[in-house]
Amino acid sequence: MSTAETSDLPEDANDVVEIFVGGEPVPQGSTKSFYIKKLNRVVTTHGNKNTNRWRERIAHEAQATDKTREVSFFDANRALGYAVEAKFIFTKPKSTPKKVKLNTKRPDLDKLIRAVLDGITDVLIPDDAQVVSITCDKCYGENEPPGLRIKVRKIG
Repeated sequence: MSTAETSDLPEDANDVVEIFVGGEPVPQGSTKSFYIKKLNRVVTTHGNKNTNRWRERIAHEAQATDKTREVSFFDANRALGYAVEAKFIFTKPKSTPKKVKLNTKRPDLDKLIRAVLDGITDVLIPDDAQVVSITCDKCYGENEPPGLRIKVRKIG
């Protein structure tokens, strides 16, 4: 059954979770890894110093939302797939003309979604490789605060 076919089925409340994370969304950034001989280990750094804090906030909100549910969303079954919907809401800069409606500026959407998938891994889903469908967009928040709206749905 395809993702399109499953979206026509009624949703079971136990198979869907929705989360809001307030604040300006932060992209994953590029990573660099290097070996430190003195410590005898590999160190990985991120191009964006705020990435770790943003991912932790996503994980915290996901965990807090999951705790309010009767049945935990997390399922260790590696055969399950997941559909992720994400909406990144940014504050519109004052210098942006009113006629501009689309957020075509940085950060890149692919780097934003990478941070989300890393944030929900081991909290809502066992492995981000199990995500089989991603729908996301970024916009300026006209009547809503900046942040991130996430909806995760089990498939299969």
